[in-house]
Amino acid sequence: MMLLVPANPLRPRRPDDHFAPEAHAARAVGIDVAAIDHDALTRDDPHRAIAAVPADGAAV
Repeated sequence: MMLLVPANPLRPRRPDDHFAPEAHAARAVGIDVAAIDHDALTRDDPHRAIAAVPADGAAV
């Protein structure tokens, strides 16, 4: 299983500060975490939004 969280706009590989506690908690129990580009989603560019998400077939 994987948790998707919005990326920090200034550090795209890290979760947004508002979602960092959830990302930390998920990792602590063994859940993978990936950051998505929220701005790309709002610009209707879903492929760019999930570009950093590993394509390993895990449930999201």
